[in-house]
Amino acid sequence: MCMQFTPVRPYQRWNWGGDEIVSDTVIPASRTIPGTRKKRYDIDIREYLSIQDNAVIRAHWHRLLDRLPQAEQARLTSRKEGTFDFRARKVAEYVGGLRYRPVGRRFDEWLFPDETLAQGGGDCEDLAFVLAALLEASGISSYCIRVALGTVVSHADPKKPQRWDHAWVVYKNEGGAWEILEPLALTAGPRSRLRRAPPRGPFATRKVDDVEYIPHFVFNRAHLWRVRTPERVAARPFREYVKEERQFLKRFAPSFAVRVHESIFATALAGMPANDLDAVKRASLGVDVNVLQYDPRDHFDFAYIDESWALVQRRLKTGDVKDFALASHAIADFYAHSFYADFAKRRDDGSIVPYDPSHPLRADRLTYDFTRYAPFPGRCNTVQDAAAYWRGRLISGQWWRWYSTFPDELEKAGDFHWRRCLPDHDAVAVDGPRPRSAHRHYNEQEFQVQFRLRQGAAVEHIRNVYRSWIPRKTA
Repeated sequence: MCMQFTPVRPYQRWNWGGDEIVSDTVIPASRTIPGTRKKRYDIDIREYLSIQDNAVIRAHWHRLLDRLPQAEQARLTSRKEGTFDFRARKVAEYVGGLRYRPVGRRFDEWLFPDETLAQGGGDCEDLAFVLAALLEASGISSYCIRVALGTVVSHADPKKPQRWDHAWVVYKNEGGAWEILEPLALTAGPRSRLRRAPPRGPFATRKVDDVEYIPHFVFNRAHLWRVRTPERVAARPFREYVKEERQFLKRFAPSFAVRVHESIFATALAGMPANDLDAVKRASLGVDVNVLQYDPRDHFDFAYIDESWALVQRRLKTGDVKDFALASHAIADFYAHSFYADFAKRRDDGSIVPYDPSHPLRADRLTYDFTRYAPFPGRCNTVQDAAAYWRGRLISGQWWRWYSTFPDELEKAGDFHWRRCLPDHDAVAVDGPRPRSAHRHYNEQEFQVQFRLRQGAAVEHIRNVYRSWIPRKTA
C-alpha cells in the first residue's frame, strides 16, 4: 500500500496483540537449583517479564532519567500526547548501551533482565526481555508491550532465503500501530556477514536486504498468545515449540539489524530534530496501518493525482509536524504508485527528475496499454475503453480491498466508476525492492531498477520540501 520505507516486509497482516491465549505457559528450565544438582524443572515463561516494581529495573530507569537534560526528564514523566512514544525511544536508546553477546545458548538458558543488565548485554532474547522490562518501568502499559518469539527471514537472495529463530519486541504506539523494536539494531556487537553488493552502472540493481518478521508466539507478564501464521511450527503446542532444536541468531549481528531500520526519512530529513523525526516516522506508519480511515488521496491511489498534490500542499503549509509526515508519506507514495517514472525526465546518470506539480506532464505523452493488467477489480466495458478514458492523464492503480473503508464523497462522485477501471495496485505499484506475485508492469530485473530510482526521487523530493518547510512554533 505504500513505498517500503525500510527493507522490512510489511508486517501489518500479523495480529501482534496475539490471536489465541495459550494457557500452558510452562517450559522446562535448565538452571540448577541452588544447593542441588537438580535441573530440568518447570518454569513459567512469563517470569522473564515479571518485573513489576522490580527495584533493579527501577534503578536503571532512574539512571536513564538522570542522564537526560531537565526538559527531557520532565517530558518523560509527563502523560501528555507524544510522551509515551518519547519514552519508548529513550528506553530503546538506553538499551543501546548494552552489548549483543551471541553466546549460542539454548532457549531454556535465557537470562533474567537483572542478569543481562549485570553483565552488560546478552543474546537477542535477553535483550528483548530487558527492553520490554524497561518499557514497562517507564510507565508504558504492559498491554502495549509484547515480546515476540518467531522467525526472521532474509530474502536478500530470493533463491536461498536465510532463516533464523529470533526474539524481538513490539510496542503499540500512541497512534495504535504496533512497531517492531529490534534489540540488535540498538546495541553494539560483531559485524554482520550479510553484505550489500555494490551497484554497477547507472541502472544497476542494488542488493537490498529484504527482511521478513514472522511471529509465532507473543507474551507479556500477563499472558502468552499464539499468532496465526501459515507456518506449521506456529500451530504446535508451546511446550513442543520451545523444546525443538532451534537455530537462534548465533551469526545474526547488529550491523544487519541496523540496516533493517534504515529509512527514507532518516536520509531525506537529516538534521531534523530527533523528536520531530520520530513523530514523522510514527505518523507515516499510522496512515498505512489504519485502513479503516483509508483515503486514496493520502497515497496517490485511484488516479487522484491532482487532488493528492493539493492535499500535500495544504499540509505542508500548516507547519504541523504530523501534517508534514503525512505529506512526506504521500510524496513517497506518488513515486511508488503512479506511472510518473515511466514518463519522467532522466538525468545523465539515469536518475529521475522529481515531479513539479506546477508543471504537469504533457498530455499527449500519457497513453496506456491496459491489456496486461486485465481483468480489473471493477466493472468496465473493455480495457480499451478504460485506456481511452485515461489517455492524457497521469494515473495510478486502485487499492480496493474488502477490509478497508473508502470515503463516501469519493465513492458517490460521478467519475468513481472510471476509477474502478484502473489496474489493481499490486499489478503496477513499486512498493518494495522486489515485485509481488501479482505485479504485471515490470519484469523482476527492471522492477528492482525502478525501485531504486523511485526511492531516490522520493528522498530528493522530500529533502527539498523539508528545506523550505517552516515548522509551527509551539508554546
